[in-house]
Amino acid sequence: MISGAEPAVDATVVRYGLRRFLWSLLFVPVTLVSGGLGVVEAVYGRDSDGLFAIWGPVLFLLMALLFAVPVVSAWRTRRWVAAFDATGFWWIRGKEIALIRWDSLAGVGVYWTHQISTVELCPRDEIDRDDPLLWQFVRDTEPLRPGLPRLRYRIRLPHAHRPYEQALRRWAPELWFGVVPQPPSYAGRPDRAGHRERTARRGEG
Repeated sequence: MISGAEPAVDATVVRYGLRRFLWSLLFVPVTLVSGGLGVVEAVYGRDSDGLFAIWGPVLFLLMALLFAVPVVSAWRTRRWVAAFDATGFWWIRGKEIALIRWDSLAGVGVYWTHQISTVELCPRDEIDRDDPLLWQFVRDTEPLRPGLPRLRYRIRLPHAHRPYEQALRRWAPELWFGVVPQPPSYAGRPDRAGHRERTARRGEG
């Protein structure tokens, strides 16, 4: 995380969180209908017989809650931004900013399956796997080619990868290795347990 810096005025800006939130709005109708049915069943279904009279409202309300979770989660991230300029890749989360400089990377590209796409930022050297903003993107996986470290930044995209591909090709053409298909389970997860343990040892969390 850095302070006192921001992307250049001509940077390519992708509204990461806003796009994610707009996609999540697809869940709103289901949430409203399920919640409405649950309330109606709870109020007017008491005279019915059978298990549905008891569990029907509960099931509808649980369904509404289930579909509401991604909407609320996306709303909280609506101001997250990814930006690209001549200096590097910027990750902006409200007032918090992190920068990954192009000159610290050995390759950039996009991995994809039919379900997901990720931006891949492959460093030249070891990286801080516990950076306050970037740790969630760090993955320990087989390197793209010999000579690269296992740790890399893998940013999962909530929508089409085309805007990111265009930005990477524009600002880091010498690092661009293309769009690479991957098996369905490639994305992995952040090392949350390891992050908590390491930051606790250093007295950071």
